[in-house]
Amino acid sequence: DKTELKLEKMDTGTLMHDIIDDFFELLKENNISVKEIEDAEIEKILEEILTNKLQLKRNYMFTSIPKYVVLTKRLKKVIVRAVKYIINTLKYSDFKVLGTEIEFGENKQYEPIQINLDNSKKVEIIGKIDRIDIAENKNGRYIRIIDYKSSVKSIDLNEVVAGIQIQLLTYLDAVSKEENADLAGVLYFNLIEPVIKAKNKHLTEEEIEQEIRNNFKMNGLILGDVEVVKMMDNNLIVGNSNIISAYIDKDGNMSKNKPAILEKEDFKALQNKVEKVIKQISEEIMSGEIAQKPVYFHKNKRTACEFCNYKAICGFDSKICNNSYNFIPNLPKNEILNKLKAE
Repeated sequence: DKTELKLEKMDTGTLMHDIIDDFFELLKENNISVKEIEDAEIEKILEEILTNKLQLKRNYMFTSIPKYVVLTKRLKKVIVRAVKYIINTLKYSDFKVLGTEIEFGENKQYEPIQINLDNSKKVEIIGKIDRIDIAENKNGRYIRIIDYKSSVKSIDLNEVVAGIQIQLLTYLDAVSKEENADLAGVLYFNLIEPVIKAKNKHLTEEEIEQEIRNNFKMNGLILGDVEVVKMMDNNLIVGNSNIISAYIDKDGNMSKNKPAILEKEDFKALQNKVEKVIKQISEEIMSGEIAQKPVYFHKNKRTACEFCNYKAICGFDSKICNNSYNFIPNLPKNEILNKLKAE
C-alpha cells in the first residue's frame, strides 16, 4: 500500500509545541527576560528556531511539496502572533514560568503520580505538562498550569466529573503538593489563527486588536480570589480581563457566575472527585475492562464516534444489544459543584 502524503493536525500541533518549548528554553539559556523582550527579538528567535526545525528529518513533510511550503509560511505567522501574546500574558503578570515541557516519570522533574488501589496494587501515572507558572504574595505561593492547544479548548466540569478532562487537574494537584503551593488554576492557551467577524460594520484597528486579544484569552478554571486574579493580569482593575476569563465589578468584587471561576473549596471537591475517578479507571484497567462505551455529549448531541478512525475495528452500534453510550450530561456549574460537595 502507498502511504498518503498528508499533513495532519497532530503534525502541526507537535511542531508548534516544539517551537514554543525551544523558545522558552532559549530565553532561559540566554537569560533573556520576558518582561523586557521586544517583538523584533521574538520574531528573530522564532525564525531561527523554525529554520532549524524544518531541517530535521522528522519534519520533512512541511517542505515536501509547494502546497505545504505555503501552509508552513502561514503556520509561522500564527506561531509568531501566538508567542507574542504568550509573552504579553507574562509581561503583565506576577506569575513566572517555573518550567516548560515538565515531565512526570522516572528520573524526570517530578516522580510518577502514584495511585494506591484497594487490592494493595499501585498504578503510576506518567506524562508531560506544557508549562507550569508560579507566583507569590503575602498569603503564600500559587501554581497554575498552562496547556497549549492548536484548537479552541476550554474545561467543561461535566466532562471532568465523567473522567474525560482530568489530565490538567491531576497534574495541578500533584505539582501544588510538590511545590508546597496553592492552586491558582488550569488554563488553555489556544494556538489558533484568529478569524475576526466584522458583523456588518467597519472595524477600527483598535477594535480588530481587541478581537484578536479575545481570541487568545486563556480559558479554563481559575481560583476566585481577586488578589490572585490581579496577579495573573496586572492591568485588571475593573471590567473584563484581556488575559483570562475573569471580571471585576466597580466595587472590586469578582463575578463568581463565570464558568471559569471556582472557590478554593470547589477546587478541593473537584480534586477529590478526580482522585476517585482515576482510581476507578485504574481498577478497570487492572481487571481487563475494555467495554465499548463511547461518550455521547448532551451539550451538542454529538458522540466521540464521529471523529474515530477505528469504527470498523470497534464495531460499536447503539442498536445492538448491550451497546450503550456513556452519556455526558450538560449540568450547570453550581449544580455539579453542589453534588460533589455533598458526596
